[in-house]
Amino acid sequence: MVTYLLLRPIHLRWNATSAEVAQSMPGDLPIQGWTRAVTINATPEHIWPWLVQWGQGRGGWYSYDWLENLFGFQIHTADAILPEYQNPNIGDPICMAKDVCMSQVFVLEPGKYFGWQTPTPEGTTAWTFIIGLYPLDASSTRVVIRESFGKGALPAPALIAIELPDAVMEMKALQTLKIRAEGTPEPAFNTALEIALWLAALATGIIAVVLFIRRKAWHLPLALGLASTIVLMLITFLFLPLWGRALLDLLLVAATIYTLKK
Repeated sequence: MVTYLLLRPIHLRWNATSAEVAQSMPGDLPIQGWTRAVTINATPEHIWPWLVQWGQGRGGWYSYDWLENLFGFQIHTADAILPEYQNPNIGDPICMAKDVCMSQVFVLEPGKYFGWQTPTPEGTTAWTFIIGLYPLDASSTRVVIRESFGKGALPAPALIAIELPDAVMEMKALQTLKIRAEGTPEPAFNTALEIALWLAALATGIIAVVLFIRRKAWHLPLALGLASTIVLMLITFLFLPLWGRALLDLLLVAATIYTLKK
């Protein structure tokens, strides 16, 4: 919990500058949830077609399809621009999962802003999701995602519960959007390796718990467990590059071997 609280201010504004966090965006609500960003080496005109087809039943969410589909969401991330979804209109539904279409497009400025909102039963706005494209120069763009909530739309514990999976899925979505828009090939094993590295860190944590329970000398297993927890939090909520995750896992494996031998 302490590790997450320390990392929370970072992942809530992952890769976003202070100016980007502070700037206003269309549809901002009183409670600003989080702002995340990525630099893409492409113009807004090249990014827009990939962006505007987001959504279940459309181009997907560019995130961990396998995880979303475990819950029956039926998400299939597109690896090509889909002409049939290039011309949305204000009021079009945006579905989070199959038959879960509570949001509607309400901001649509081609090449600049695309966003949707979810109304409350009373007719006010509960949540907005806005994507802004800000050119840096002739060949690169900042893509900024802003999510905000209306007052009383959700209790504080619910917001915390939402931000956990949201952080994981949204950071992956921004990275996938970058890969698609820049036209760089994504290795087929990329997602599988991400999962394997996460599971490796989890496995060292499980080993630490077993050793902590079984051994009288509990200090080393406790230290290993704490280290595993920290690495899991870093991998999960900071979206480290693969080499960084692999390095942390190697250190954990070395620590696990050392602990087992003692």
